[in-house]
Amino acid sequence: MKGQNVDPVTGIGMHTRSILGGPRAVAIFTGSLLLAAGAGVRRPRRLRVKEILFQVQCAGADAMALLAGLSFLMGLVIGIQAMATMSPFGAEARIASVVTIITMQEVGPLLTAIVLAGRSATAFATEIGGMKSSGELDAMQGRGLDPISHVVLSRVLALMLAGPLLAMITTAFSILGGMVITLWIPSLFPLRYLIGATAAMNPAFLFFGLAKIVVFSGLIGLAGCFAGLRMGGTGVVKAAASSSFVIALLHIVLLDALFNFTYHIY
Repeated sequence: MKGQNVDPVTGIGMHTRSILGGPRAVAIFTGSLLLAAGAGVRRPRRLRVKEILFQVQCAGADAMALLAGLSFLMGLVIGIQAMATMSPFGAEARIASVVTIITMQEVGPLLTAIVLAGRSATAFATEIGGMKSSGELDAMQGRGLDPISHVVLSRVLALMLAGPLLAMITTAFSILGGMVITLWIPSLFPLRYLIGATAAMNPAFLFFGLAKIVVFSGLIGLAGCFAGLRMGGTGVVKAAASSSFVIALLHIVLLDALFNFTYHIY
């Protein structure tokens, strides 16, 4: 009815249907992915191990250098802020603990998720959108292959495997970046900083951070693949990549707030 005048009741109905269509499609897509994952657990041979490892390399190994540099600088910034806050109180010895706890619980998972959303979600949306526009997904269905289990599942699992590994690398380089601040604090030697950082490494904090990045990574994979499957056409693929990053970033921030509220307040 586009371009035609419709009565208000019909207009409200069409608008409501368009609003509810998105969550319904997401629910169907997520349910199909869970069914494919369950089938893979029951029959591990169905899992495309080589494809999963290849996607882990693309999402993980290729992002290590970028994340190492970003996290090192972020750790330095946190160390500077901690020094400015604690030096007036003579609490320079606590800088290592502050940097370590913040990076383990927040900076490591969040920075890793943002980089994965920018690299992997857009890459998945572009790749799958191109496969759809070229008819490759239709040909796959014609051969009796499910695109969810054959294309989507391997990418989501790869991100959920690569995410925790990258988060630990991010945490380590952030702590090393914070150690640079010891050059300006005579009473805080690098060895003393490392001892304080080691003492602050609570297993509960580490588990909390890793649990967050696993959820974030799965969400990023879902957003990228869903955007690619929903779009088609050369001009629309770019829009799918852009929307996948925005959607993934928005949900990452919302989930991060929910995680912190549940863990620290509730």
